[in-house]
Amino acid sequence: MERRFSSRAQVDVPVSAFIDGSRHDCRAIDLSASGMVFQRNRSLAVRELPEVNRFELYLGPNRPIRARARSVWDRDGLQAVRFVLIHDVDRLVIAEHLDRLSRLHQMLH
Repeated sequence: MERRFSSRAQVDVPVSAFIDGSRHDCRAIDLSASGMVFQRNRSLAVRELPEVNRFELYLGPNRPIRARARSVWDRDGLQAVRFVLIHDVDRLVIAEHLDRLSRLHQMLH
């Protein structure tokens, strides 16, 4: 059984995956401070990803969040990864982004 300790949210966030020296533009659809689920683009759909890869998330106009992440699972064109190397400041930026999304969701419902 997998245990999750951080809040998560469904998102639509641009993310770049750097696989075997090539950049692949994808979309994160689920995000937490500990990892994400992203939709593989067409070029990644038919490939087996290495165990650990480099990613850049684009949460806004600021610099991208850079992380290395380990593959957890993949199915139906989706890939889940757990961040294994990410700056603490960037993890905090993700947590604050999720908090803003949660407050906005609560205001709308």
